[in-house]
Amino acid sequence: MAESEKSTQLVKNTDVFQLTLLRALVLSVVWVLLWRFSAILEYAPYASIWYPPAGLTFAALIVYGWRTILLITPIAFLMNYWLTHMYELSPPAGELFYHSALFAIAHISAYAIGALFLRQFIRLQVIQTLPGFVMGFVLMGAVTALLASFFGSQVLLTTGLITVFDLYEVWLPWWIGDLVGVLVLSPLFVGIMFWRSALYSVWQRRLRFSTFESSAYQYGLKVGYTVAGVFVLSLFIWWFQRPEIAFLFFFFVLPQMWIAYTESAFRSALSLAILSLAMALGLFLFRIGESALIVQFAISVIAASVYFSIAVPAMLAERERSQYQPYLDHLTKVASRTYFLEVGRDEIDRASYHGYPVALAIVDIDNFRNIQYSAGHEVADRLLQKVSESLQGHLRHSDILARGRGATFLLLMPDTTKEHAERALNQMLTSLHYLNIPQLTFAMELQSATVEIDTDESIEGALDRAASQLNPR
Repeated sequence: MAESEKSTQLVKNTDVFQLTLLRALVLSVVWVLLWRFSAILEYAPYASIWYPPAGLTFAALIVYGWRTILLITPIAFLMNYWLTHMYELSPPAGELFYHSALFAIAHISAYAIGALFLRQFIRLQVIQTLPGFVMGFVLMGAVTALLASFFGSQVLLTTGLITVFDLYEVWLPWWIGDLVGVLVLSPLFVGIMFWRSALYSVWQRRLRFSTFESSAYQYGLKVGYTVAGVFVLSLFIWWFQRPEIAFLFFFFVLPQMWIAYTESAFRSALSLAILSLAMALGLFLFRIGESALIVQFAISVIAASVYFSIAVPAMLAERERSQYQPYLDHLTKVASRTYFLEVGRDEIDRASYHGYPVALAIVDIDNFRNIQYSAGHEVADRLLQKVSESLQGHLRHSDILARGRGATFLLLMPDTTKEHAERALNQMLTSLHYLNIPQLTFAMELQSATVEIDTDESIEGALDRAASQLNPR
């Protein structure tokens, strides 16, 4: 492969997580462990208090895309053999193979439908705000879990493991168990998969997640008090033998919303997972499975409430921000210089903390004033729009393109060295020379400069250093 082709591949694909052999191995082991854990928490045939593999499958499909199908399908296929052994069933080999294949297809197809749709909405920037993402995630999670329970119960019915009269007793707890797994664990798994990457900061920036955190001790106290309350309430249900006491679990939405308002989004998701685990273990340890369905609904409501608690302040802050801060250049529809500087400061801090490089580039139309004088302002404005469209066509999701002063464009490239940024910039400049504007009678002259931002350097300092490399007009 030629050097230019390698560079093109870098520009277009480095923002997409590749499912490497190591990641696939870790994902497989974690999936099997979560499946085994959910089997331990089973309170009725084919129904667990929650189903963590559903959350992992949904998250992996969002992050890694269709490649996850090739990994999860054979794992789910093999787990059905294990499940058959657990239930001490002994069907013929051919029948077992057929049943296992149906179970694997039912699981992966249901979650692929929801997760890949959500992934595409994010990639195409159909969803650009945190409230929109929360609404889409909760809705797609509920529909996907419902499809999984429907497909799975139909497989049970087809294979003769249940009758049509058992459908209601199977599909409802199956649906809620899968829904709990998706709502509670998928955001946490996505955050872990994105951790220490440029994409993690992109999600924080684009969705406006809060990054405020209290001390680890204070956070531990909040979570500890909540978990203690869960086990006390589980003890009361067991002691008084009154399953309706489990409705009090709905009140645990209050401490979880408190955590959501005072901690970062990642910590809120982590505390939600810990709370759900405590509820599941409480039901398991105190043998109060008759309250399981109530607890499952409680966890689902608490999870949805927590996500909207995170989203609403971000929505209000964004609305207030938009009133005072011009973030968009209205002519070229790219970011403004003000927004570029704000994002640059945050990105430098994150890059310094996570240890990845950040490159900055400047592209300047050197003879722009001559174009204005000879062809007119309308043609000059059209040229700026064409240039911005061409540059945007080469960007990754993690890059930021902004208009500087006059005919200058600024480019921020997280997780990119100077060498790789220069290669990508050369491709951009090459494409700019092929722009076709009929009214423009002579070629535009371009200047560019690229720097790699130092860990102790400000975004303004990096801009000045790059600008000093441009030839004076």
